[in-house]
Amino acid sequence: MIRTDRNRFGKTLFILYPGEYLARSDDCLIATVVSACIVVCLYDPVKRIGGMGHFIVPGSIGTEGIVADTIAAHGIASMELLIGEIVKLGGDRRSCRATLFGAAGPGRGEASMDVLQSNIRFLHEYFSIERIAVAKQDLGGTARRKIFFHPESGSLFRRFLIKNNDHSEFVRLEKEYIAAAFGSADTFGKVLLFD
Repeated sequence: MIRTDRNRFGKTLFILYPGEYLARSDDCLIATVVSACIVVCLYDPVKRIGGMGHFIVPGSIGTEGIVADTIAAHGIASMELLIGEIVKLGGDRRSCRATLFGAAGPGRGEASMDVLQSNIRFLHEYFSIERIAVAKQDLGGTARRKIFFHPESGSLFRRFLIKNNDHSEFVRLEKEYIAAAFGSADTFGKVLLFD
């Protein structure tokens, strides 16, 4: 993660890399670039607290659903870390609203179309089970997305990136993160969701 106060927005800017998450309640911005991974922006409008997580579920989820699937445990753990940070700041998971981005392919990352579709399925099942409303979603396609999130107001800005050399550092980091995630895909056990 990079933190900088020198930017055109005049606010502290936190830039997340793949595999990272952050929650804040102050007047700042959280940004990332996503391709094959998924990005979740959560916002509690009551407490005015928001957070962003950038991750991937490393594999295809089986027919039994995310609760019984060991691959999905990676995604559940990532979501719970993000929600935990929001709760630590005083937010309430029951008030949160989600905006979803990513799962673009093929050719942008090291993930197959089956894995990308499985990640989209994970998001839909997770938020349905957790009863967290999905306000907006921008999933699939082939273009990378640059996302800016203002956690105090919940406002978002998304721009499609068409040229491959734009933000090539993010492309490299995402490929490395995906390779590492697939290398540790069997390290999680059973995960229980809250009721």
